[in-house]
Amino acid sequence: MTAAPTRRRVAARLAAAVTAAVLAAAGCVSLPDSGPVTAADPVPQTGSSVALLAYGPTPDATANQIVQGFLRAVAAGGGDEFAVAREYLAGPAAETWNPRAQVRVYTTRDIAYSQAEDGAVRASAVAEASVDAQGRYTEASPDSVIELDFTLARTAAGQWRIVDLDDGILVSPVVFEAQYDQYQLYFLSPDGEALVPELRWYPDRSASTLIVRHLLDGPSPWLAGGVTTAVPSGTRLAEDTVTVTDGVAVVDLSSETLAAEPAQRALMVAQLQESLRTVPAVQSVDVRVGGTRLPVEAEPPQLLRNPYVTGSPVVVADGQVQRLTGSELTPIAASGTVENPRSPALPYDDTPGRAVVLDGTDRLVRLPSEDDGAALLLTGRDLVPPSVDRHGWVWTTPRVGDGRLRAVQPNGVVTEVDATWLEGAQVLAVRISRDGTRAVVVRKNDDVAHVEVAAVLRDADARPLALGEPVRVGDSLTDAIAATWVDERTVGVLGTSGAEPAVAVHLVTIGGPTDDLPPVADATRLTAATGDRTIIVGTEAGELYERNGLGWTLAASDVRDPAYPG
Repeated sequence: MTAAPTRRRVAARLAAAVTAAVLAAAGCVSLPDSGPVTAADPVPQTGSSVALLAYGPTPDATANQIVQGFLRAVAAGGGDEFAVAREYLAGPAAETWNPRAQVRVYTTRDIAYSQAEDGAVRASAVAEASVDAQGRYTEASPDSVIELDFTLARTAAGQWRIVDLDDGILVSPVVFEAQYDQYQLYFLSPDGEALVPELRWYPDRSASTLIVRHLLDGPSPWLAGGVTTAVPSGTRLAEDTVTVTDGVAVVDLSSETLAAEPAQRALMVAQLQESLRTVPAVQSVDVRVGGTRLPVEAEPPQLLRNPYVTGSPVVVADGQVQRLTGSELTPIAASGTVENPRSPALPYDDTPGRAVVLDGTDRLVRLPSEDDGAALLLTGRDLVPPSVDRHGWVWTTPRVGDGRLRAVQPNGVVTEVDATWLEGAQVLAVRISRDGTRAVVVRKNDDVAHVEVAAVLRDADARPLALGEPVRVGDSLTDAIAATWVDERTVGVLGTSGAEPAVAVHLVTIGGPTDDLPPVADATRLTAATGDRTIIVGTEAGELYERNGLGWTLAASDVRDPAYPG
């Protein structure tokens, strides 16, 4: 989803709401029923906005009305930095309240208000999400509730005002989408060969500055162990803001930047360029130090970013691993030597990996190639479907978690990957991102499903050592059984949610909301090439479905366990 269509859609909704309010205030207005037909653009131009109007307190308003008026002013307060909203505050709170500390987004249901005898007011609403001061988005679990308490007191003039409240703001989804948008900070894989995104949400008017400021701060704690940055330690913005003029973002950095070697400078500039290009208004980036353009002598690096997966998927059919091209099945050479093939996994193009498959439930087997035959790589009780990373390591683990994952190279070298948080869990899926820095894990503890993402920690030779502490994603899901990477920031999850009790594909954005696709009856597996339009789903009955418009169409029968590379 691009930023511009989101803003146009929200602007149109706000325009309609404002127009309706104006018409209602004006009384009866008739529509013309004659004259020429003319064309009109119903959607504001990209970059335009529709501002909600904020009004200050009305005289003799009740405590309840003051809180309601404050929240209405908050919804309209992005343009004036909440100046009108502060008119509802008194005492130290008028100065110390920090609206940018947290954004709480409630669902489309109304806010409920309750009032105590002392005038205190509680506002309650069903939560949809929250965004912290660094722009990190957290989806709310089903039916979680936001409760905000407001302490009020009368002024010397006898008017109610808010004198104590939590930092942050409470807004509806429409207001949030109108004022905030999603942007990406790009860090580097430890080998310096791939860009790794971290999604953040910022107010549109200050996005460029916040992107650079938080990129210089580094990644979030959960991601830090799996990525690196070319920004020298201590580097900060020399000017408080990043200016964007005629499509050029000017980034003026402190003198610590000059400590970077030429190759490091080139990587740092690449991080800044890729991060700022997520702002629609930015076409190029001018990096300076003390007002002077930063010299970059090294060639711009060719960095891997969201690699495009080519080729056709493989499936298991007629007791063999076969490639499915259109409606044609072609056996992979000598794959019939595997007695009971399940859950094949393929390497990415131009990587050192090999195709593998589970033989039954307890044996991981390397498929034969032109150079050598099949080989047993690993045994374990009830192994999860394997995943091949870009370094050639094949990942799996027994379904009953013992706090360790297994990774094995095509030559049979096995390493145990520490993941203590999986001990005692039922592990359903482990999939490694295409940049090799993150793992998505589906697990159950006490029959409660969790979808989590963790950083992959590696040594200097890219051997995996451990998974970092995970961050939970897809909190709106009530169950999950399988997952796959769809692109650099999106995971497709088979599961259920409060909104969709049938098993469906859920597009879980790492650091963003979850979108649901239509359900597929008895779905058990899914895989994707690049993008959600490439998702294919396998069912328990051996049917294969692919995307078709808003729904699914049957692509093949009597096949199972579809797999693209990864």
